[in-house]
Amino acid sequence: MIRILLADDEPIALDRLELAVAGIPDAELVAKARNGKEALTLIRELKPDIAVLDIQMPVKDGFAAIAELKPGEHLPEIIFVTAYQEHAVRAFEVHAVDYLLKPVSFERFREAVRLARARLEARAAEVRFDELQHLIASLQAAGNPENASNYEREFWVRTRDGIVRVAVETIDAITAEGDYVLLHAGGRSHLLKDTISSLATRLDPAVHLRVHRSTIVNLKQVTSLHRRGPKGMSLTLASGADHAIGPNYVETVLKVVNARRWR
Repeated sequence: MIRILLADDEPIALDRLELAVAGIPDAELVAKARNGKEALTLIRELKPDIAVLDIQMPVKDGFAAIAELKPGEHLPEIIFVTAYQEHAVRAFEVHAVDYLLKPVSFERFREAVRLARARLEARAAEVRFDELQHLIASLQAAGNPENASNYEREFWVRTRDGIVRVAVETIDAITAEGDYVLLHAGGRSHLLKDTISSLATRLDPAVHLRVHRSTIVNLKQVTSLHRRGPKGMSLTLASGADHAIGPNYVETVLKVVNARRWR
């Protein structure tokens, strides 16, 4: 049984999230909070597996609540929800377990819980805490031009013969590969021990944008956007590689490339 805490100051939104939890087998709603301060107290008292937090709440918002958690304290997997697209654009770059826009569909909520369950099974608490701190730091630093110089400029990748340097500007795309990522650059792919979530906080989002939970692409290499099935979309790079755009990333991609969704 996976234990879930919900936090939202809007009663209707909270009721909808409660219905979403009720529709998931082996999921238990352990508590509901109306602000970040209550959520933080309940996280410490009840130690839920997952905390679903609205970003904008009175007293203490979702980011402020988790920022107060200290090493050694219980850290649930975090799913953010919000009604505001502008928050999504920032958070997509640092991606927690998942980030949902209101009104949250039951299908998307189930998928977010599935991802959280998988992370709970696969990752140690120390690793999750470190990733969450990266997320908090990145969100707090967003919009500060002084931080532009802190983005990664190169990676050193191990090979059978030694190590090779991969300049960030040469990377066309980055894709998840289990506990590793593949850096696709100059017609070659380099295996690096890292995660998409971590890289999304360390690369300049004006150049390398996360377009899927498992993909980051170089915007300078995007040549076209395409339909992908009845509702999906994909993009093509100058190399000819085609990458799916995650459903929650479509609006972000269209906004960044200054394109309009066609009918």
